[in-house]
Amino acid sequence: MPSRPQSAWTAAQCAQTEREHTAHMIVTAIPATVPSHPTRGRLFRRRTQAWMFFCLIAASSILYGVNAAHSGFSDYYASAAKSMSVSWKAFLFGAFDPQSTITLDKLSGFLIPQALSARVFGFSAWSLAIPQAVEGVITVAAAYYVIRRWTGPTGGLIGAAAMAFTPLLVPMFSHPMEDGMLTMCTTLAVAAWQRSIETGRLRWLVLSGVAVGIGFQAKMMQAWLVLPALAVVYLLTVALPFRRKWWRLAVAGIVAVAVSLSWMCVIAVVSPANRPYIDGTTNNNIFSMVFGYNGVDRFFSNLMPGALGADPLAPAHGSNTVGLVPGLLGHTPIKLLLPAYASQIGWLYPLAAAGLVLGFIALRRTHAALEADERLRSGILLSGALLLTMVVVMSVMSLPHTAYLASMVFPLSALSAIGAILLWRTSRRRMSRLRFALPIATAVQTIWVVVLVAHYPVFGRWLLAPICMLGLGATVLLTVRAAGRPQLQRIARPAGAAALVATLLAPLTWALSTVVPAYAGTANDAYAGPPAQPAQTHQVEGKYGIGLNSNRDANRTATIEALIFDYAKANSPNDEFVLATDSWRSSAPLIMQGARRVLPIGGYSSRVDAPSLARIQSLVSHHRLTYILLTGPASKNAVSPPHIVELHHWVENSCRLVPRDAYAAGFGAVGGTMLADRLYACTR
Repeated sequence: MPSRPQSAWTAAQCAQTEREHTAHMIVTAIPATVPSHPTRGRLFRRRTQAWMFFCLIAASSILYGVNAAHSGFSDYYASAAKSMSVSWKAFLFGAFDPQSTITLDKLSGFLIPQALSARVFGFSAWSLAIPQAVEGVITVAAAYYVIRRWTGPTGGLIGAAAMAFTPLLVPMFSHPMEDGMLTMCTTLAVAAWQRSIETGRLRWLVLSGVAVGIGFQAKMMQAWLVLPALAVVYLLTVALPFRRKWWRLAVAGIVAVAVSLSWMCVIAVVSPANRPYIDGTTNNNIFSMVFGYNGVDRFFSNLMPGALGADPLAPAHGSNTVGLVPGLLGHTPIKLLLPAYASQIGWLYPLAAAGLVLGFIALRRTHAALEADERLRSGILLSGALLLTMVVVMSVMSLPHTAYLASMVFPLSALSAIGAILLWRTSRRRMSRLRFALPIATAVQTIWVVVLVAHYPVFGRWLLAPICMLGLGATVLLTVRAAGRPQLQRIARPAGAAALVATLLAPLTWALSTVVPAYAGTANDAYAGPPAQPAQTHQVEGKYGIGLNSNRDANRTATIEALIFDYAKANSPNDEFVLATDSWRSSAPLIMQGARRVLPIGGYSSRVDAPSLARIQSLVSHHRLTYILLTGPASKNAVSPPHIVELHHWVENSCRLVPRDAYAAGFGAVGGTMLADRLYACTR
């Protein structure tokens, strides 16, 4: 009989186990049988985030588009775009002139959208700038996609907004310049790279290489600066066998190099007799121009044979440029902290630094509040690696244009978003030692913004009071909250919002100031707000023609040179070239006005011996050229290069000076300035 209680207990235990097993099966079956729907709160958040993203894209489009309406020209690039829009040969080779006698002094890939736009909509400042605005919107959308994958929707919005309204990018995406296409391509390369990390598929990594290659067509070797960071972080984050990772990187790298060199190879295989002369070289070689003149020679002059070296007649520190930092300081990272550059890209330096510091703490997984998932881990590593690369390169090289700094904006924006998210996470952990990180970062960020604004007392004086009130007020509230006052927990979000407004108010003001043309930069360089130093693109009349600046409604010198061209055209209707000029600065306005038979001499620097004097003499002797326009010193240094001096000597002694009254009666002086233009008729 003792076995009966034992068997009863066993039966009861089996029944209990069976009931638990059945309940477990029911619970686990629920997700498979009942459709999962987001709660109303989640759905509302998603819709709100979607609307905020839409508003961000719309605001970016409007801001870039408004500035495009008064963007103006850069004579040099605009002339090439005009030539490429009317001649498919000039389009293929990136020629400066419609007759395709000489190329630009760089690859012309960035001008392809502009040339196509001019062909479709007609040549105007607006048609050249609209492709830039489109590139800007694509860049902001790509930045949102990438940063959202790393930090979530809120971080994606913060990062995309930081990038969209970085003061430097607004005029850059509103004027026709090569940095816009480069920034778009490198951001798309990061987006494709991130997709390859998530999916593990090779095709996305290959697409990343393609994007880098297209970026190379825009600004050559600067596009390759992202490759080391992409490769190293890929090796560190992808869960694949080591050899397979290296094989994939090799494939993507080969694709990137192949796409980069594709256009150059096409030009290289064409006979020099059937293509334009390669500007920036002494040997007419496209590789010397790209890797020498636009590459290593920027760091070590005269290093690559065949590349046009530094101008021996140039002054020690060059001419005034926007934000140029002369001397030894111009080759150190300190220059990036100076207002000339920091006011364009550096408003969020402290927030980005916080993202970098907290990000590496998260990578070590030593703090519960900062554990990083794989996506955030890849974002921290890649943003940090990209920023390090760009800071090193930009610190060493001289920066004749602030637009060069655009390559730093994406990693700074991404790290700022990472910093904002991680600071908020740490502030919500009451027992965390890092709970004071948010108020400390808010205080440092506020002080930094105030210091930058104070450097522009006339322009930004009104910003000081609201920034101080919001920033320091938020700092006090967040500090008290972090100290453990439970009654202040509810003010966390308002205090955080106040800190965010104090952080973004100044850069947003600088960005919005570009709706005023005086604060919108130029077609030759990008800067927003008041420039820290005089612009390089001042207008020079009567010295060597029109000059670099084209942010003008009408240039009086252009009127004279247009009259000269009309006179030459009327008196040489059958010549291959109506007019030869000793400077592209005089050819450019004529080309933009529709002149096709113009022969520019000397290239961009005026130091390229193309066409040579022998070639010009041959054109004259075969009745293919009659009129030559001399415009005084053909370089910015008021001293002509030797081959230009030789040209002037031959023309002055072998050709007939055309009286000014023959083509411009009553225009002996323009605005009190005697014009240096002299027209000669050469006949044999």
